[in-house]
Amino acid sequence: MVEGTHEPLVDKKSFAIVQEKLKSRQRPGKSGEPSIFAGLLKCGECGKSLTIRYTNAKHPQQIYSCKTYNAYGKQHCTQHRVDYDTLYALVLNKIRECAAAALTDSEAVAGRLTDTCQAEQQDQREAMERTLAKDEERIEMLEKMVLRLYEDMVAGRITEENFNLLLEKTQKEQAELKAKVEEGRKRLADEIRLAVDARQWVESIQEYRDITELDAPTLNRLIKEIVVHETIDSDKTRHISIEIHFNLKPIPEVEQVTG
Repeated sequence: MVEGTHEPLVDKKSFAIVQEKLKSRQRPGKSGEPSIFAGLLKCGECGKSLTIRYTNAKHPQQIYSCKTYNAYGKQHCTQHRVDYDTLYALVLNKIRECAAAALTDSEAVAGRLTDTCQAEQQDQREAMERTLAKDEERIEMLEKMVLRLYEDMVAGRITEENFNLLLEKTQKEQAELKAKVEEGRKRLADEIRLAVDARQWVESIQEYRDITELDAPTLNRLIKEIVVHETIDSDKTRHISIEIHFNLKPIPEVEQVTG
């Protein structure tokens, strides 16, 4: 293999992002193969994932439904049922629409992207920064606690056995918090990067104007999450709304499905 001799189909940064997402989202179904939507579907009410299964009909169909509903029943959440074929068609059409819009007027789409993302992500970034500051403050406090524990042991106020028990507990919490902070800093950097990377996204989405099939790498490259909401009328008619959140969101529309 000789690197650097041909123009890559996907830039290295996008490739790395997709690979990381795919690793964390591979959940094999009954067939042994992971769903192409694995890790992307979220319940709009309880926040849990939607999982895939087959119906018990004469001709079984693949459907997604809320993980909370499947585990605990309708007292805790509603089904949020979405047929695989319906979801597939909606997402495919939306990607094609976004690609067509980007090709028609890329500058306008890039401008809308930047404005929308900055407004939507500002609150998220501020919340993440507050959480990180709180965790870092706790880490500093734990370091001081370790020092006091050592002083108490030396002074004979606690036994060496108790010191070791408390030290182990404290160090475990420190390690967990440090890992959480590291992941939080990485996520914050990703949010900031996405907010200023509109031009690259517009150029990427243009490739998909004539897309005819979906696969997991494509979905994870373009889409951040798909949120499914459900309301039920007094006559038990279900209304499903599907929000397709792109990594950068050019067209904030909601698709409606009634069942």
